[in-house]
Amino acid sequence: MTRRTRALPQARQDPEVRERIEWAAVQVFADLEFHQVSLQQIASAARCSLQTLYRYYGDETQGSKEALLSACLHHGLEQLAERMLDHLAGIDTFRDRLSKVFWVVLDFFDRNPQMGRMMIKSVYPGRWGSDTTPGQQRLTELFLSVLHEGQAQGILNDRVAAPTLLDFFYGVLLRISQMHLLRGRDGRLADQHGVMFDMVWRAITVDTAEQDNRAGQGVYDL
Repeated sequence: MTRRTRALPQARQDPEVRERIEWAAVQVFADLEFHQVSLQQIASAARCSLQTLYRYYGDETQGSKEALLSACLHHGLEQLAERMLDHLAGIDTFRDRLSKVFWVVLDFFDRNPQMGRMMIKSVYPGRWGSDTTPGQQRLTELFLSVLHEGQAQGILNDRVAAPTLLDFFYGVLLRISQMHLLRGRDGRLADQHGVMFDMVWRAITVDTAEQDNRAGQGVYDL
């Protein structure tokens, strides 16, 4: 009978070891598709034993590779959410707030290309749709709060639901970031954020004439 290794509670784990394992895992997941990655490859990259991986993420019977990928994704998205909150502080106008969201995402992938490659290679679309990690949930809620604000102010198109606007916004951002990495293009995407954001802004906002018409009809009066 095979003995199962249960993961240690996170409170009993060494943060430095966990960070080293997850950093190494991002590098491996960035170079190979999920089904091609073995735990031995990750252990070798992290300079640790398989038993250490099992103690931190559970053994193969507990889906430790999936748990490790989720941990890497959660850590990256938590960093992105924190940066977004920091950069949004003190920005008053809605357009500037949404523009900053756009810039922060581009800048994140400029600074963390391996995280972007991991998302391309190993994070399948179904995982995005299910918001499987607290980091994904937090980021989704943060995005939606900004979009709801824009719709409530009559700035963003309200003929579609906020989640649909989110999918549009996400789709443009992720496509731009991922193809920049896949094609090996030089330069920072964040340096081009102004012109790209203007394109997205025109696509999702209510035009000025319609805003004036709605205001005249008292559509936004409370």
